[in-house]
Amino acid sequence: MRVLLAALGVAAALGFAAPAYADPPPPPEGDDGGFLAALQQVGIHYSSPDAAVASGKAVCTCLNNGESGLELVHDVKTHNPGMDMENASNFAMIAAKFYCPHQLSKA
Repeated sequence: MRVLLAALGVAAALGFAAPAYADPPPPPEGDDGGFLAALQQVGIHYSSPDAAVASGKAVCTCLNNGESGLELVHDVKTHNPGMDMENASNFAMIAAKFYCPHQLSKA
């Protein structure tokens, strides 16, 4: 039940945002060190910091292209078989916080 609530929380925070029709946001830059530290803090481990950062920035690309929060969490889980829905949800939220916070403020 907790995992479902986490996934729905991501969908609510990211998926219900109205699509923007203005200029596309700039490519995500963000705070790579802060992102990696936040992942470790919630117990998400990675073998390559560069791959983790690239995946975090890819989250924003998906959101900027209109993918819903729930679709995004499912994609994160699918591309990371060892990850459960809760960790996939945490990863997506942390990535949005550090690389595309404008996606969080649309909800």
